Amino acid sequence: MSRSENHQESDSRAAKRARFASQKSSGASPLVLIAGLIIALAIIGGVAVALNRTAPTGTASVASLPSAGLEDYQIASPAQSPSAATQGHEPYPLVEAEDGTVRLPLATFDDYQAHHYTYMHDGRPIEFFALMSRDGTVRAAFNACDVCFESRKGYTQDGDYMVCNNCGRRFPADQINVVRGGCNPSPLDRTVEGDNLVIQAQDIVRGQQYF
Repeated sequence: MSRSENHQESDSRAAKRARFASQKSSGASPLVLIAGLIIALAIIGGVAVALNRTAPTGTASVASLPSAGLEDYQIASPAQSPSAATQGHEPYPLVEAEDGTVRLPLATFDDYQAHHYTYMHDGRPIEFFALMSRDGTVRAAFNACDVCFESRKGYTQDGDYMVCNNCGRRFPADQINVVRGGCNPSPLDRTVEGDNLVIQAQDIVRGQQYF
């Protein structure tokens, strides 16, 4: 073999080695990237699990709370919403008893208008009204009478009279709490203490039979 042929063969072998080295180098690069990606994902996953275990949820069920001091976590029931016990109107304003007593500011009745209220007992509404008659006395009665209460229509005011919405009979305001029975507004006991009209809750509850 000539010196020229030997040189050509040497160059050919060198070129093959270079191609082989190039192929080997280019084939290893994706494997390195994949391995790096797997490691990165494993690290991220571990961090997420650790955070999930330690992060507060912001809420706690009663079952998960310790038995000691459980009452501190109890949520109080919302106040009862009033409903209408009689027909033809939205529920009257709700009044609630404090220490068994309902107190209404006397100044409320300076307008000589009947003010209707709702008292809720065992989830049932009881309606009553209070007004000041022209003699300056604040009076109170249930929004019902012994005769027409089953109609569930109550009373409306016309000047110095309360009118039964069922039979249309008219009753002088200054006779409320005085005249009882029949179609007269069923009287509700009340007293005056200082600047308040005071009604005992137990007296209101007695009127539940009308509603």
